[in-house]
This record gives sequence, C-alpha cells and structure tokens, in this order.
Amino acid sequence: MPTTDAPQPRRLLRDEVYDTILGAILDGTLEPGEVLHDEELMTWLGSSRTPIREALNRLAEEDVVELVPHRHTRVAPIDIAAVNEGLFVTGAIHEHIARTNTANLTDEQIDELRRRLVLVSEAVDGDDAVALGQAIREYFLVLVAASPNAVLRAKAETLSLKLTRFLTPRENLRTPEQALEFLHGITAAVEKRDGDRAGDLSRELHATTRSNFIDHYRESDPSD
Repeated sequence: MPTTDAPQPRRLLRDEVYDTILGAILDGTLEPGEVLHDEELMTWLGSSRTPIREALNRLAEEDVVELVPHRHTRVAPIDIAAVNEGLFVTGAIHEHIARTNTANLTDEQIDELRRRLVLVSEAVDGDDAVALGQAIREYFLVLVAASPNAVLRAKAETLSLKLTRFLTPRENLRTPEQALEFLHGITAAVEKRDGDRAGDLSRELHATTRSNFIDHYRESDPSD
C-alpha cells in the first residue's frame, strides 16, 4: 500500500525538454524563424536525440514549431494574418464559453479562477512579460476546462499556446494593467454568475488585443 513517503513519479525527459524549448520560444531566446538543429539542442539540453524529436513533434502539432521533413525545423515565424485570425477564433470561443458556462461553474472552479488572477497580478507587478502571457492563458483555460464541448476545449488550448508567444507585453501589444483590469471585471462577473457580462468583457479584451496587434505590426512593417 502506498505511504506518504512513497516516491513521486518522475517526469519524462521529453516533457522536460518540451518545457525548456517552449519556455525559450516564449521568452524570445529562440526567435521566430530560427532554425533548430538537433546537435545544438542536444548540447544545450544535455539530452539524446529521441526526447528532443518527440518534444519538437509535439510543438509542431501545436504550431509553435515548423517542421518540414528533409528541409528544416524552425521556430514558427510570425504570420500576421494567422495570428489575427487565431485571436478572432480564440476570442469567440472564450466569449461563448463565458456566456454559456458561467452559471454552471462550481465554487471550486471560481476559486481556481481567483488563484489564476493572483498570478496575473503578480506578473504585472513584477513586470514579467513571459509569466504574464502564460498566466493569462492559464486564467482562460480554467474557463475552457469547464466547457462540456471537447472540440472547443482542444481548439482553445492549441490556439492559446500558439498566440501566447506573440502577445506578450515585451512586444508592446497590450498594456499589462489594461489586461489585468479586464480580468478583474471578468472574475467579478463570474462570481455573480453573470455570463452575459463575462462574455462582453471577454469579447472586448480580445478585440482590443487584436487591434493592438495589428497596429503594432503595421507600424513596424518597413514596406509601408
């Protein structure tokens, strides 16, 4: 029979490699379009080739890495149109889930939402752009996880990871304090089981983010 002293199961090496590569992509250490060589990754991560390829395949499935057999493996480049469309779809999913599921959230789920909001606030206070992007993603995933629609859950999880790397404040794509204000409003609406208000705020937050994203890349486009 297991005891309190029983050793906890160890994480698989491929999962640790995945987390490290993803973290480097999110914080900009690995830049959009940068080619990823197995040998260099093996030296950097101190890992064999197999866990690295497994991690890269998973990241490719999530559209964070672009893997073209016999040609190259690279960090997925910025595709402005795809990100804009992804933001629209993610916003629509989050709005729909907020409107339809808020009334059915359990007290435990709302408590978890509050905990995620604290992490967002801490990232804002600490001026930690990478932590903020991840904290906002995990905040919305609490709502997403409560949806009974498995297709919406899967799509929202994949899209939100792809978008997080593009939408951090280090790119000046949104004001951290503004995002936090929206999330406080959504949380307050959820606590009152007001799905319409939570949906309205979710739509407005995503619309603002899309606008900031397009304005940022339009201003930085040298062809204009």
